[in-house]
Amino acid sequence: MELEKWFKTKKYPHIGLPITIKDYNWVKAYVENSEKVRTHSFLPLIHKSIVKRKFRADNSVSVLKPSRKRTRILGKPKVRDIFFASHLDSLIISKYNEILATAYEKHIENKNFNESIVAYRKIPISKGSDKNKCNIDFAKTTFEFIHNNKSKKLTVIIADVTAFFDNLNHRTLKKQWSKVLNETTLPQDHYNLFKALTNIKYIEGDQLFESYGNTMMVKTGIPNLSNKTEFVRKKIKSSKFFKEKVASHYCEKKEFLIKNLNLVISKNNSVGIPQGSPISATLANIYMLEFDQEIFDGVSSIGGFYQRYSDDLIIICEQQYEDDIIKLIREKIETVVDLKIEPNKTKVFRFEEVNGKFTGFEINEKTKIPNHNKTLEYLGFSYDGQRVLIKTSGFSKFYRSMKSTFKKSTSLAIHSKNPDKSLFKSRLYKRFTHRGAKRKLIYRPSKADKTIYEKTNEYYWGNYLSYINKANDSMKSINGDNFVKRQSRKFWKKFNDLMKFHEARLK
Repeated sequence: MELEKWFKTKKYPHIGLPITIKDYNWVKAYVENSEKVRTHSFLPLIHKSIVKRKFRADNSVSVLKPSRKRTRILGKPKVRDIFFASHLDSLIISKYNEILATAYEKHIENKNFNESIVAYRKIPISKGSDKNKCNIDFAKTTFEFIHNNKSKKLTVIIADVTAFFDNLNHRTLKKQWSKVLNETTLPQDHYNLFKALTNIKYIEGDQLFESYGNTMMVKTGIPNLSNKTEFVRKKIKSSKFFKEKVASHYCEKKEFLIKNLNLVISKNNSVGIPQGSPISATLANIYMLEFDQEIFDGVSSIGGFYQRYSDDLIIICEQQYEDDIIKLIREKIETVVDLKIEPNKTKVFRFEEVNGKFTGFEINEKTKIPNHNKTLEYLGFSYDGQRVLIKTSGFSKFYRSMKSTFKKSTSLAIHSKNPDKSLFKSRLYKRFTHRGAKRKLIYRPSKADKTIYEKTNEYYWGNYLSYINKANDSMKSINGDNFVKRQSRKFWKKFNDLMKFHEARLK
């Protein structure tokens, strides 16, 4: 049986039991019934803050190491507020995201800015291809435009919309939503979803957890009945151990409605939609329709380039139009979609011939003073007019992940019941080396005969080195050599150094 694409089960704990494949038939019948959706009562979202650490080089001379390398300091962490819908609510939203995404694609298929909007869309690599573009392809298109216009003096403007999802105007969103559906107003089922996404009601996950005395519902076997399971409430030290302890849900829906309605917070917001819902990304693209048209027309009229990846805008034009384009962006973002451009995140770069070499560098927007130490960064890549490289922060994140995984694997080996206390080397090699970089179709045992393996529709997508190899092959037409691949040449040594160190700990 082939499942609908919107039917994607998740295991995160929420109010009520997680939905499984066994629920498919009744869920499908419910979600595809517009009358059911029109009268559906959406549960409060569960809110969590995700903190992302940021490391920056400390350029003060006094902190140089004996190796002459700079130390890295922890910068101000970035906090993202994420809201999780209940499992049935999430599937309703996913279904309507599919409806809306299809309508959006049809709406813009003949628009001249169609290929300029690249985030959250399935854009074929070539016409008729079943493979879609990714951030590597979008970055390459941008850098190719610069590369192919080396004879000109160019300006590249990168702008970031301030608190994008938090500031979407509800009236504008409703208008654009109706427009994409080719309706004068929202149909009642869509309107019920619109209300749930704009009149945000949520509950803090930690508060709900504490209201049950730091306990969660956990699925467990019934003694002496090997095929039977039940849900019991168990004590868990902290919410960070939910996955490890296989916590299934906070409580049943009826139990929540009786006991915990006092924990529900209403944002009473006139603007904004929750980040993290399955439809937020599509709504963001719909919201920006008129802005995209205005900016594309303005930029293309002077032979420029425009691309938007969610709330990140990049425009390339000749230097003579630099100030006019910056003014246009800031004016249209306020008058057309009632948003603002983040002043501190607007960066201006110039690409021109310097001492006989085509070079890219940042300039101060107001004073026009150049900073030749900073160059263009976009979608995880940097480009200085000569080479496209993966940003060093990507490699640092991969190495930190490698170190922490070795540390965790060693701890598990030390405390395991396995007498030889050995590491699971195959998993480490698969995740962090070229041995696991090849992308493969997954085979699983047949239900009829466990000794026979059958093809599935799933793929093992490789690891970070797969991404590096793909980026290298893609950017080679600009670089002329394997510069991206060479960035990873130290990983094998670092991996083996970590392997030796942690194996020595186990002896």
